[in-house]
Amino acid sequence: MFVGLFVSHWLYSLDKFSLLYYGDSVSHIVAARKLVDWSNPGLHQLGTVWLPLPHLLLVPFVLFDSLFASGFAGVIVSLTCLAFGAMLIYLLAGKQVEEGSEIPALLAGILFAFNPNILYLALTPMSELPFLLFFIASAFFFHRWLTNIADRRAFYLCSFFIALATLCRYEGWVSPLFLATVVVVLALRRRISGVERKTIILGLAVSLSGVMLWLGYNALRYGDPFEFSNAQYYSAAAQAVTRPIRETVFLKPFNVLSIYYETAVRIYGFVPVWASILGMAFLFLKQNRRHILLFVFLALPPCFTLISLFLGIAELSEWFNTRYLVLLSPFISISVAMVVRELAERGKRRATLVTALAMLLLFAFQWRTFSKEVVTYREALYGFRWKQNPLAVKTGELLRSIYDEGTIAMMTGSAQEHRIMITSGIPLRQFDELIESSRWKKTYTEPWFSNLWLVMSKEPDTDAQTVLAYWNGREKELQEHYMTVYENEYFKVFKQAPRP
Repeated sequence: MFVGLFVSHWLYSLDKFSLLYYGDSVSHIVAARKLVDWSNPGLHQLGTVWLPLPHLLLVPFVLFDSLFASGFAGVIVSLTCLAFGAMLIYLLAGKQVEEGSEIPALLAGILFAFNPNILYLALTPMSELPFLLFFIASAFFFHRWLTNIADRRAFYLCSFFIALATLCRYEGWVSPLFLATVVVVLALRRRISGVERKTIILGLAVSLSGVMLWLGYNALRYGDPFEFSNAQYYSAAAQAVTRPIRETVFLKPFNVLSIYYETAVRIYGFVPVWASILGMAFLFLKQNRRHILLFVFLALPPCFTLISLFLGIAELSEWFNTRYLVLLSPFISISVAMVVRELAERGKRRATLVTALAMLLLFAFQWRTFSKEVVTYREALYGFRWKQNPLAVKTGELLRSIYDEGTIAMMTGSAQEHRIMITSGIPLRQFDELIESSRWKKTYTEPWFSNLWLVMSKEPDTDAQTVLAYWNGREKELQEHYMTVYENEYFKVFKQAPRP
């Protein structure tokens, strides 16, 4: 926690936008604030594509303007998740996987907590760290339940944390299905009492509750339980189809594995990645079914990513979506701990020396990798400097300096709009979002009806291109009501002309 807080303040002192470089981080924190600060706040502002729990966790902190505008609201949530996640990794690697292996378990926790790529994400409002915390917690209790099938409390807690993970990221949606499969196999291999049967049914229902809740919400709110995957402009599949990155991996298994491996090496280092592969070899040689099931469980999110890449509904390149690889961190951390312990056991009398050398080698190679670049930070910075973003910041700062009163019509698209809004420091309820889904609004065709200000993008996001298309050729109509007060390469800011 202290290291994370120090790094976050250091980065913020270098650049006040450093905690919000990711475009999605801005949208996440704005989405959380919209639940309480919007023209019509409420749970209906949860939207559909992004799962709701990370936004709900942010709500208590985005209420403070300073934490909201700076991104420190995300630091509080994600860094806390990192700290508890590291503790659970330590307990899982030491107390359960290999009893008495304190030093390798400590190494696993450190590899997880002090990986700079994971640490940077822990300083943002992104969804990866909340997901990792709940997923690691579910793995912890899954393994405890495997150790003692009669432990109903462990089974319920595993199911509960699976449900929370499924409300953070879609990579968690495989977990309840895997749990159900394990339960069915165990049920076929041994007789189950009536009490155990009730426990299993209730636990599986809890594990599926997050998925069912989200499907139900989408059905009630949008009339389609799968709106999150069908939503035009916003779903991962819809975005992937419009970009060339998809073609490099779509139905190309070798390319998928190649880019995934290369990115894993850049995030974790060559030695830790291969050490984890060696750890799997040791595991299968020992043929410990309980441990094998745990590692299959830990591999579920990475496998979900690989399948999504292969099917063309996700994208990954050396500079885009590299953060997907942090979901591999529990698997790698605990695998490495197993390797170190195995080497120490084989060294016997020289166990301490072997362990120390293994840890030194792992850190030497890992930090050598990080000295070249922190991949997630570079990806975020690259996106922040891409096209409209720097000028969206300038537009927001301009609004901050000249805004006095009135509402502001936004014809930019969601991503650009969010960057401008958070930079402006103006309450979100003062903004009128005009995008594809806003055609029903009178302000879509008559923004002057209730908006004193108007911000228009010259290259809007895909969800606002219909707005721009409507107003192309209607400049004279706008000029009858507004005067231009600011213009740059990508944006125009208008204000209603004073009335005589």
